[in-house]
Amino acid sequence: MKFGIIKEGKVPPDKRAVFSPKMLRAFADMYPQAEIKVQPSDIRIFKDEEYREMGFELSNDMSDRDVLIGVKEVPIDALIPEKKYFFFSHTIKQQPHNKKLLQAIIDLDIELYDHETIVDENNKRLIGFGRYAGNVGAYNGFRAFGDKFELFTLPKAESLADKDALVARLKRLTLPPVKIVLTGKGKVGMGAKEILDDIKIKQVGVDDFLTKTYDVPVYVQIDVLDYNKRKDGKKLDNSDFYSNPAEYVSDFERFANVSDIFMAGHFYGNNAPVIL
Repeated sequence: MKFGIIKEGKVPPDKRAVFSPKMLRAFADMYPQAEIKVQPSDIRIFKDEEYREMGFELSNDMSDRDVLIGVKEVPIDALIPEKKYFFFSHTIKQQPHNKKLLQAIIDLDIELYDHETIVDENNKRLIGFGRYAGNVGAYNGFRAFGDKFELFTLPKAESLADKDALVARLKRLTLPPVKIVLTGKGKVGMGAKEILDDIKIKQVGVDDFLTKTYDVPVYVQIDVLDYNKRKDGKKLDNSDFYSNPAEYVSDFERFANVSDIFMAGHFYGNNAPVIL
């Protein structure tokens, strides 16, 4: 089978790549019957030469490929009829702005494999970038805080090489005794928590966060029943909230009243209370 790693055509451009040069080499070595070409890109975080050094042909012509793999939506005018595509189409939730893209995929007899729908035997998603959104979101939270109060200046996250570089820059800061509330315990929330833990922000419990003052920065990580409550006052479990979100109202204001920074890492589902 012939595979093509396509360049990202969505605007604004995305630097991410589905395979680093080393991982693409590992894939090729694992499946020697696969024929792989890489479409040149001046946007991709990895340079064209890095793929060439790993032994891959670079070509703008993807017409002979069976399977084309990218990250974000492929522009309609770049779609090749009757191919198999892997990318995030952002159509699974019936997003109206990509209706034309989905119709074009149907009209061109394209077989679409959306990254968002790839799951394991337990129906758990295998591909998602939530952890890294949490990493960068936490960094950007501190960056915005420093700018707003003219305390310090941090470079844009995209100008730094990796997570270790984000952490290194944050460790240089002298933070005031801020109180940070972090919502969510999924990929995004845990990604933000990684950053807070790596820079040695102290984690405290809900009751202490709400009632105590500190002379060092602290954070609390809260789950759905910490920031929502049933309208009838009953104390049930998370599964009740997920099954009956309309029976709940937000209880987040008690955290907002004592916090300096809010890092939003929770998932907002249909009919759930608006958090603020």
